[in-house]
Amino acid sequence: MNGFARWCVVVLGGVLLGAGVVLHGQVALARFLRDEVDNTFFLWRVIGDATFAFQGSETRMALAMAEVPADALVASDRAAWALVLLGVAVACVGPMLGVGADIGRRAAKGPKSPKGA
Repeated sequence: MNGFARWCVVVLGGVLLGAGVVLHGQVALARFLRDEVDNTFFLWRVIGDATFAFQGSETRMALAMAEVPADALVASDRAAWALVLLGVAVACVGPMLGVGADIGRRAAKGPKSPKGA
C-alpha cells in the first residue's frame, strides 16, 4: 500500500509539472502572437479586424491573442511557475514518503541472524 501511495504522489507531481510546462507554452505563444500583430502594418490589422470572420484560423488566433491584456499574461506566467515548482517538489518528495517508517520497523525486529549459526 505504501508503494502505491508513493507512486500516486509522484504521478501527481508529474501532472502538476506537465500542466505548468503547458501553461508556459501557451503564454509564450500568446506573447509571440501579440508581437507579430503589433509588428504588422496598422492598415492590415484594421482590415483583419473588419473581416475577422473571413480570415484563416491562424490570423484569427493571432488577432484574438492580441486582445489579451498584458496583466493576464503576467498572472498566467506566475501561475505556470508555481505549478512547475510545486510539481517538482511533490515529485521529488514522493519517493521519500514512508521510508523512515520502514527503517523503524526493520530496526525493531532486530538484526537478521547469520545462516550458519
